[in-house]
Amino acid sequence: MDIFDPLQISDDGCTCEDYTIGWICVLAKEQTAAMMMLDKRHPDIQKQSNDPNTYNLGSIGQHNVVIACLPLSLNGSNTVATIAVWMTSTFPSIRLCLLVGIGSGIPPKVRLGDVVVGMPYNGLPGVVGWQLGKHEAYEKTDEMRHPPSILISALTKLESIHEIQGSRMVEYLAKVKQHKRLALSYLVSDALQDPFLEKDDHEKTNERHVDGVATPEVNDSLKMESTQNIKPETRETKIHYGLIASTSFPIKDKATRGNLNSSLGNDRLLCIDTEVSDLTINFPCIVIRGICDYADEQNSACSSWQKPAAAVSAAFAKEVLSVLPEAEVAHLPTIKSMGPSAF
Repeated sequence: MDIFDPLQISDDGCTCEDYTIGWICVLAKEQTAAMMMLDKRHPDIQKQSNDPNTYNLGSIGQHNVVIACLPLSLNGSNTVATIAVWMTSTFPSIRLCLLVGIGSGIPPKVRLGDVVVGMPYNGLPGVVGWQLGKHEAYEKTDEMRHPPSILISALTKLESIHEIQGSRMVEYLAKVKQHKRLALSYLVSDALQDPFLEKDDHEKTNERHVDGVATPEVNDSLKMESTQNIKPETRETKIHYGLIASTSFPIKDKATRGNLNSSLGNDRLLCIDTEVSDLTINFPCIVIRGICDYADEQNSACSSWQKPAAAVSAAFAKEVLSVLPEAEVAHLPTIKSMGPSAF
């Protein structure tokens, strides 16, 4: 049975007031990945006529979840804030949000297909906004608030569960395998190329040793043969907790990335994101990013990783919700009650 078959929709009689978790996506591929993680899908609820968002409703474990995404024609600046404002207006009982999608990784700390979770470090919040200022130097703009303590507790618990039992992401992604059309594009496979790994393997293969010292090999035929033998590495998805820099445009060169990292005063920067910088410090959420490319010159060589990266970030988000106590969520204030300061 297809995942989008209407017969799979379960009418639990929910109203707009019954949904407490918001799941924000910007891209359609992120929305598709999120929908695949629902335990149950719920029928649509009539929204305000001027609400531009598209919504997919359902449940994950004990939580009723709203997956929100803007129509393709409206993607652009201030996207996440626009989604959040309308979502919390239409669904007034939402108390927490997950911002789930794709981002650019900082090699070699993270690799394609890994997941980065924005977490506070050395006095900085999980997500820091940056912009290009005077003299072509990056300047810090806004800081999103630290993730709510209930989410940090859930992440801490989940990290220990992973150490003891391993992650359930493979189990959640197995659902995608039932739908061959989706599996071809949303699951990591050996067919996907990782330019960072290829570069490492190519350099290692094209070295010869003279008196124990590695030197470049200049034989062109050997280079060609060794390149043909390179195979992409199949590796388990790794979860990283650290800083995400949110910028208004992608970072596509190593020098700029290095300057940005130096501005933070440490080496904990793991991911570059271009979607969440328009939210202010009071929005109660965590940011989860699947790594779809690298923040350097190899950025454009990784386009085939976008859907698999969206899928792994969605699978991790489902894991977070699986350890988030529903009773504690119910006692949190609603985002709508925070007023304009939440955005």
